[in-house]
Amino acid sequence: MTLPIFNVIDQLNAGLATHQTLILQAPPGSGKTTQVPLALLNDENVSGQKILLLEPRRLAATNSARYMAHLLGEPVGQTVGYSIRYQKQVSTQTRIEVVTEGILTRRLQNDPELHGIGLIIFDEFHERNLNSDLALALCHDVQQGLRDDLKILIMSATLDSQPLAELLNAAIITCEGRSYPVAVDYIPHKGRSLVDQTVAAVHRALQRTGGDILTFLPGSGEIERCHAALADLKEVDVHPLYGSLPFAKQEAAIRSGPRRKVVLATNIAETSLTIEGIETVIDSGYARQPRFDPNSGLTGLKMTRISAASAEQRAGRAGRLSPGHCYRLWTRAEHGSLLPFTPPEMRNADLAPLALDLAGWGITDPSSLCWLDPPPPSAFDAARKLLQLLGAMTPALTLTSLGQCIAKFPAHPRLGRLLITAQDAHCLPLGCDLVALLSEVETRPSHRGDLQEQLEQLRHARTTDHSRKQNPIERAARYWHQYFSLKTHVRLTDKEKSMMGALLASAYPDRIGRRRKSEKHRFLFTSGKGGFVAEHSPLTACDFLVATSSTVRSGADAHIRQAMPLRREDLIKLYPDLPSQKLTFWDEEKDRVISRQVTMLGSIPLSETPAKNCEEDNIKVILERLRIKGLALLNWSQQTESFRNRITLLRATFTTDTWPDFSDQALQQSLEDWLAPFLTDCSSAEQLKRFNLLPALTALLDWTQQQQLDRLAPERIRVASGSQIRLQYQPAGPPVLAVKLQEMFGTLGTPRICDSRIAVQLHLLSPAGRPLQVTQDLPHFWTEIYPEVKKEMKGRYPKHPWPDNPLTAQPTRHTRNHQRRTQ
Repeated sequence: MTLPIFNVIDQLNAGLATHQTLILQAPPGSGKTTQVPLALLNDENVSGQKILLLEPRRLAATNSARYMAHLLGEPVGQTVGYSIRYQKQVSTQTRIEVVTEGILTRRLQNDPELHGIGLIIFDEFHERNLNSDLALALCHDVQQGLRDDLKILIMSATLDSQPLAELLNAAIITCEGRSYPVAVDYIPHKGRSLVDQTVAAVHRALQRTGGDILTFLPGSGEIERCHAALADLKEVDVHPLYGSLPFAKQEAAIRSGPRRKVVLATNIAETSLTIEGIETVIDSGYARQPRFDPNSGLTGLKMTRISAASAEQRAGRAGRLSPGHCYRLWTRAEHGSLLPFTPPEMRNADLAPLALDLAGWGITDPSSLCWLDPPPPSAFDAARKLLQLLGAMTPALTLTSLGQCIAKFPAHPRLGRLLITAQDAHCLPLGCDLVALLSEVETRPSHRGDLQEQLEQLRHARTTDHSRKQNPIERAARYWHQYFSLKTHVRLTDKEKSMMGALLASAYPDRIGRRRKSEKHRFLFTSGKGGFVAEHSPLTACDFLVATSSTVRSGADAHIRQAMPLRREDLIKLYPDLPSQKLTFWDEEKDRVISRQVTMLGSIPLSETPAKNCEEDNIKVILERLRIKGLALLNWSQQTESFRNRITLLRATFTTDTWPDFSDQALQQSLEDWLAPFLTDCSSAEQLKRFNLLPALTALLDWTQQQQLDRLAPERIRVASGSQIRLQYQPAGPPVLAVKLQEMFGTLGTPRICDSRIAVQLHLLSPAGRPLQVTQDLPHFWTEIYPEVKKEMKGRYPKHPWPDNPLTAQPTRHTRNHQRRTQ
């Protein structure tokens, strides 16, 4: 059978002769993944050098290598080999090496000129993985600066190639595919689970269609549940297909057999693999995509809706050999709401590994490289801050010696930091097992038991049947033990148990928490954010902990799902060079300013001792407290309130700029200017309440204003009887003159202040001091109201004068008998 890709091989040869970079657009099933590397193996533009083929998935990488080796009639590892995470099969004879992108990135860091490599092929670039974007940016940098003979070939099924061609100055070669029409049916879920809906669709397809069936499911969990539900099918083979399956089971799913088969696959079967005999596709509409998980601090797989482009590619799998059928487990209306293309991983990923790789490459400004989608600035800044927390990056954005060591590990920077800490603490086997547990986040039962229990389960598994299939965590642990040439441990020692918290704290410095004093189940993290554990959790007894998994809710404290206790001495040993600083603050319990010499780890105090208060710091704390709590904390005596109200009245009566603003807002904004100089020897709430505020406010007036104040707004007014009566100034309105009525006899007009602009408000009192009348119009009172008051009061207070004509009567503050005796 002639594959469509053979029609463009000559164009590829010619294109490599004239261009540094080519883009090959070819649909799934055209043969590009396996036939192009073999066809170009002896191309003169490669010059006998090695070809690197980058695959975004491990399963696709190993299967592609095996198939190409099969076509050559050789075992894997001779002409064709592969290198993926935790596995490698190459030799000195290898000319085509299939790798995953992370492998290439590390190879570039170790050998920037890529000696011996003539061509790099990026397969399935339309998937836009973070590592493929980074690898392409670095390879293009090498090509432009170090190796103008290096060739780059980008292969894709659905990529919009023109923007990439313009970015890289690349030529585009298009291969026409071979496909048959595919009928599409939409099946609403009707409230059923995804597994139940899929199983029903498989039965339906078996009855209504012929040929083999390819079913797309999000992940291995859904695949295994569907596999179990379809176990009773007769005369039909059901095969799972996902990345961590043994090779023999992958082969059974891919190759045709004597019986009809149903393949239950992840999106690995969308483009990268050719599965023989498929005539029907059942599409769940979901995939698990890499997403940064703020709960774990690492990148995990999250179930998301696929794009319209992915749906088309999946459906196309049914039309490779003959007209086919596709069942989509969603409605036609839902299909219209799908995203056109899968968003680049760059937009949603944790960029800490990217920032580490770029710093290792000597890049401080990512815009100096070619990106189809550059790193988002906010996420990239956050990644750099994390690297600085880990001790991997300097403030100048270069790698520290520790960062250079971390960059050598094929692991997230957090986990690389953990390995180095474990190495320094002589507990590397524990570090390897912890890294295995934390790195395989999609397969780790993160909410079933704590990490120590999971670690003990991992170690116990080593004592069981060695012929059974290892799960991904066990394979990862084996890889790391081999990486460091370690023997595997089968028992968790007491020393290892005591070290777990410290190792995790080195990887999660932003997740170290200290228990709050007020609530035992709540913690403050070094990042400044809060978290809580269940109130019955044993972690409530811990002063410190490190959270490895938490649920973050917007605007609320994180729910800590998994954590390890920490000892203060572990943190001091882990961070021995933390500077101490003197902190002065208001102690709510003691209701005063106190000072502590504190060693801070981020936002949490690691250790503290009492320190002597400094007057300057005391004043700063008190002023800040007044800004937050308000001026009511000060000693507003009657005399001080009166003084403030006098100034306020003058400011309202005369030109605003003439008199200072004594409003709360203005006074709070200028505390340093008027209050701070007077706060010496003041450090407690009790002293604040005794503090005489009047001199501080008076100092806001110059000498002229102080003289004018007593004239324009006097404290007291002399009334007709000769008494000096204190005026009661209010926050607003005229001042009150409370005076006994008899003392105002003979007074023709209402007393006035502020150069006669303001009439005081008279509160005319009875001989017993009770209000008889409130007025600002004294003449009106004498003529219209006094006669009635006299009539009512004369009998009640007969010893006091109640003349018929108050305007001619002698003012007095005494009784009539007292007046007679003094005459």
